[in-house]
Amino acid sequence: MSPSPRILIIGGVAGGASAATRARRMNERASIVMLEKDGYVSFANCGLPYHIGGAIQDRAKLLVAKPEMFRSRFAIDVRVRHEALAIDRKAKVVRVRDHAKGVEYDEPYDKLILAPGAAPLMPDLPGVRAPGVHSLRNIEDMDRILADLPPVRRVAVVGGGFIGLEVAEQMRERGLEVTLIERNPQVLPPLDPEMAERLRRELLAHGVQVRLGSGLAGVETGPSGRASGVRLEDGSVIPADLVILGLGVRPSNRLATEAGLDIGPTGGVRTDGHQRTSDPDIYAVGDVAEYALGATGGRGRIPLAGIANRTGRLAGEHAATGASVPAPAAWGTAILKVFDVAAGLTGDSVKSAKARGLDARAVHITANHHAGYYPGAKSLTFKLVYEAGTGRVLGAQAFGGAGVDKRLDIVASLLHFRGTVADLAQVDLAYAPPFGSAKDAVHMAAFAALNDLAGHAPIVAPDADLSAFQVLDVRDADERAELPLAGAPHAVAIPLHELRGRVGELDRSRPTVVACHSGLRAHVATRLLRENGLDARNLSGAASVRDLALNRPSGPAAVPASACSATKPCGAPGAVLARDPHDELHPRNLLEEARGGAILLDVRSPGEFRSGHVEGAVNLPLDQVSGGAVKALMGDRPDATVLLLCAAGGRARTAAKRLQGAGLRTVVVAGGTNACVAAGLPIRKPARGVISIERQVRIGAGLLVATGVALGTLVHPGFHGLSGFVGCGLVFAGVTDFCGMGLLLARMPWNR
Repeated sequence: MSPSPRILIIGGVAGGASAATRARRMNERASIVMLEKDGYVSFANCGLPYHIGGAIQDRAKLLVAKPEMFRSRFAIDVRVRHEALAIDRKAKVVRVRDHAKGVEYDEPYDKLILAPGAAPLMPDLPGVRAPGVHSLRNIEDMDRILADLPPVRRVAVVGGGFIGLEVAEQMRERGLEVTLIERNPQVLPPLDPEMAERLRRELLAHGVQVRLGSGLAGVETGPSGRASGVRLEDGSVIPADLVILGLGVRPSNRLATEAGLDIGPTGGVRTDGHQRTSDPDIYAVGDVAEYALGATGGRGRIPLAGIANRTGRLAGEHAATGASVPAPAAWGTAILKVFDVAAGLTGDSVKSAKARGLDARAVHITANHHAGYYPGAKSLTFKLVYEAGTGRVLGAQAFGGAGVDKRLDIVASLLHFRGTVADLAQVDLAYAPPFGSAKDAVHMAAFAALNDLAGHAPIVAPDADLSAFQVLDVRDADERAELPLAGAPHAVAIPLHELRGRVGELDRSRPTVVACHSGLRAHVATRLLRENGLDARNLSGAASVRDLALNRPSGPAAVPASACSATKPCGAPGAVLARDPHDELHPRNLLEEARGGAILLDVRSPGEFRSGHVEGAVNLPLDQVSGGAVKALMGDRPDATVLLLCAAGGRARTAAKRLQGAGLRTVVVAGGTNACVAAGLPIRKPARGVISIERQVRIGAGLLVATGVALGTLVHPGFHGLSGFVGCGLVFAGVTDFCGMGLLLARMPWNR
């Protein structure tokens, strides 16, 4: 090849910019031109939602490198608003339109790198191109959304993938009413269902309404022609002042197709190990290209920024020098944040591995992200996917408050080197209490997988049907009351510390599934039972993950646990056994739940209730709350969800604990009536002359403080202690949400 090649790059974001700068660093004599049809190059498209939400306040921080920097530092000719129209492979020229000047010209090349990216999917449905409907792919899209936001109150985000979840979170952070719509029965479809369920609950807890299982049928418009809502396939209409479409992307392959380059079955441009297309002088990188897929060994599209940057760099080197190492395999490693929870994956999920015919198994581990005795430890749940027989690691998923990225990166590195669970168990990780544990979550998962494969402690999938098994719950009574073991009403309860002396109470002839809260105690119990001759198995992820696996909005029927073994793993996640098991519900979702048949129960005193309550609520004071009393109020709706309300949430949580053993489905309304008022819910105003308990507490506390001050001044200084006592009581009430004076006043005759 020529020592001074003319390299033309179409597309100036991740793959294109990386190709251009690497080509310059490898060949100072090359002539490099980069065309970008939009107005910006090398911008942080992954940061766009966070500028919309205000997390990234300075817009300029999204512009990683400007055309001037490419010219001055790298001598690269960057031309924005220059669109490539056609490729003439024989003449080796590209027809270009300069949108700023309104002219067209031919640009020659020796080597051509295609990095035009992908375009958002815009379905051919009524109203999708109306004002107020947006997608988010570049800086211009972001600016249009921000310009549209000032009068907006309600936002509909269509698509529950990465971009949809990030946009929904950021719109909610702006204080807007947000509804997330996903056609699949779960958010973030690449995750296995039980892992995705944690994200759905996080969305609900922060006031995002989530609609699953029904896709977009069209956008409703108002008299002005602007979007006024979205219509779903089930016929329902969700009002919205702004609609964001996050339905995925399609590769921008028109140039390649019209030039006669080979296209793969997923629409990506076919490439070889150096990202060369069927024309050896033309390369393709980024969202338009195919990559080597680590999971399958084939080639396909992975529309992620990391692999685009890495392969762009190698394609630029090869175009500039004629040589480079082959492009790496892509494992689809990805992560996102949804409010206070991070979640991500690398490699295969169980469902994707099984779809490829692999004998996939998985273990779930819940642990702290660093040593639990060091302050600030946060819980994370880690799922390791591996192949039965070989022990080959296939992938991993995780969610939690911190440390998710570290564990996924460890497994992604292992996948790159084709490691096994035995390899993972021996990885030497940095340890100090502020950073990790001596036995990290990935170690624990690898240990559990090895025990499963060796038959020391076989794993039963968290969604398995346990009806044919003897089930042993080794948790304490208060843990069982707080989180019942879903789908196992026949479970035998023997706390772990009592098990060794009570093994004789179990039926030795029946296979036994052991559960605890997160899996560690169940493993200890499984080994104890197997040493005593019982056929014992450990429920993967225990009660906490089983709750996520079974208590979901929808799903296929649970598979028999008897079908689970090292050679025949369990099937897809199971059926709904209960409605959304959130113990707290954001007020913005309250009306939707009530319309679905839920009963709204206000457990404040009658006086407080009369002073103002949410429309439709029924009053049952906390001291009268019992399973029988609530069931009597429910009448002919014994299966209805009971939404519990008080002033701020404390008494409602107490009522929920009191009702846990009654077989009722209870949900606490977060923040209570005060939060409902702030959220704008319809409130029944107090009758004339009624003074709320809160006001009575203020009046009573004020009188006692004034009395203490007066008596301390006029009679004896010791009376000042009365004022101090009341002040301490008010501080205690604010911190603990327990107000003794309020409870006392609630019992007064005028409040009954």
